Amino acid sequence: MSTEPEVPDLRSLLAEASRPAQSITIPLNQGLAAEIRALEAELAQAAEDAPRKRMGAASPLKDIAQRIEALREQMQASEVTFRFEALTHALREQIRKDMQGRDEPDETNLRAIAAMCVAPSGVTWETLRDLRDKVGVVIFDLIDEAATSASGGNWSVPFSSAASHILGTAR
Repeated sequence: MSTEPEVPDLRSLLAEASRPAQSITIPLNQGLAAEIRALEAELAQAAEDAPRKRMGAASPLKDIAQRIEALREQMQASEVTFRFEALTHALREQIRKDMQGRDEPDETNLRAIAAMCVAPSGVTWETLRDLRDKVGVVIFDLIDEAATSASGGNWSVPFSSAASHILGTAR
C-alpha cells in the first residue's frame, strides 16, 4: 500500500479550469464629482442659513438638490465597466513582438492592460494612455489594479467569513 497521495488526472481537471478575471466600473466624467461636492457644500450651507418658510413656498434647497441629482445622473451615465482576463501566452508574445525590443515600461504596461481588456472591445494601449490623461492617474490606478488582479488569479479558494458565519461553518 502506497503512502503517496492520489495524483489527480490533470486532463480531466482542465475541463473545470478558467482564466482569472476581474471587472471594475468607473465613471469617466470625473469632473462632475467636484461640481457635486461644491453643490453639496452649498446645500449644507443653505440648509443652515435658510429662513423658515410658509407651506407651499418654493424651497431653494430643493433646487440645489435637483441640480445635484442631475449631475449624479450625468456622472452615472458616463460609467464604463472594464473586464479583464489574464494574459495568455500568445498575447504576451504579441506584446513582446509589438514592442520590437524597445524598453518602454509604461507602454509595455499599457499594452498588457489593453491585451487583458475583454470589455469594452477595441481598447488599445493608446486609448488607455489617453484615458489616463483624461481621468487622472489615481482613477486609472483603479483600472490598473483590476487588470493586475485578473492577471494574478488566486492560488487558493477565497474564504468568506460572512458566508461561513451565516452557514455556521468554520474555516
